[in-house]
Amino acid sequence: MRAIALASLLCAALIPAHAQTDDGFSLNAAYRVQRDNNLFRLPDGVDPRFAIGQPSAAETLHIRSVGLRYARDFSLQRLEADLGLVDYAYDRFDQLDLLARNYDLRWRWAITPDFTGTVRTQQDESVNSFEDTSVLSNGNRRLRRFRSVDANWRLDGAWNLIAEAQEASNENQQPLVGEDSQTLRSTGVGVRRETPKGSSLTLRWRSGEGETIDPDRPPAVLRDDRFRQNEWALDARWPITDKTRLDANLAWIDRQHSRVAARDFDALNWRIAMHWTPSAKTFLRLSASEDTSSYQTSNASVTRTQRWTLNGTWVLTGKLSLQASWGSADRDFQRPPPGALPDPRKDRTRERLLSLRWAFARQASLDVAWQDSRRQSNVPGWRYRSELFRVGVSGRF
Repeated sequence: MRAIALASLLCAALIPAHAQTDDGFSLNAAYRVQRDNNLFRLPDGVDPRFAIGQPSAAETLHIRSVGLRYARDFSLQRLEADLGLVDYAYDRFDQLDLLARNYDLRWRWAITPDFTGTVRTQQDESVNSFEDTSVLSNGNRRLRRFRSVDANWRLDGAWNLIAEAQEASNENQQPLVGEDSQTLRSTGVGVRRETPKGSSLTLRWRSGEGETIDPDRPPAVLRDDRFRQNEWALDARWPITDKTRLDANLAWIDRQHSRVAARDFDALNWRIAMHWTPSAKTFLRLSASEDTSSYQTSNASVTRTQRWTLNGTWVLTGKLSLQASWGSADRDFQRPPPGALPDPRKDRTRERLLSLRWAFARQASLDVAWQDSRRQSNVPGWRYRSELFRVGVSGRF
């Protein structure tokens, strides 16, 4: 379950940091070592000698990174740039080594203080999870790209009109079971109502066209490479008190394929998150969601996932902080193609994460983390257990 790892990073980002929004140039660097006792997420009982040709599924990964940040205001305009290199080096499985090139460039433009927007281009390259990877012998890169332009026109102190256009792509080097690499291009409009107390309600409509981008995946009669997607979304933000905030999202998604109507689906997805800051040194976040997504196999067209996550951050001293995450996700497989038997598989993935950060210098820290991942399934071949330890040092200059 990838969401909990991301949530833990978000919690860590909420700890007070020095000069994270300073203008000008800044340099950051980090080195991390992590030991995973089941890198390839092999099912329980599988002999790794037959699956991967090694006596053990454990592996040590060295992650070295360096990044450059720039930010500057120019009258009403603001430019922000983050450039980074991340080197993934494996002790035994060097075919997985990757030098990732990442960037996030943003122009926050403004014609007047009430007519503003953002132009953004972003690339995130990383080693993919082996959770649902069908090939274990080659590289496993995941490449995500995002490009967008949006505009916001503040009509008065409460009402805003929104317009946007974006392109998002997700490309997996190795095929994932049920998940195709794809690109989605969409445009949208919306309206947002804000209150002086910080509450907001936003209604958006998006329409777009997408296509799969798996050139090495063999064609199949029941796989459709092109689709059209419409989405209505309602976002709410409610500061209940000075220490508590509620965020909620409802989205109705309608996806239609150009050739295979059996893969069409529509669904209501929702997410809700409660943020609580009981003190200046404690932050808690409880979130829950339910969503339907495309999953094209011979026995299913979509998956339905119910997820909850609890994250906590505690500042123990001026230099020491603790982060913890606990989450669970239940996934089942729905809507078999005509004439196919339903997929009986049901998964439950649970993850726990505990990390400690020591800021031993003003802009340098040492991090130690432990993560436990387990997936239970009524199909034995999809069960796995994994335990990961990580230690790293990072600094900003």
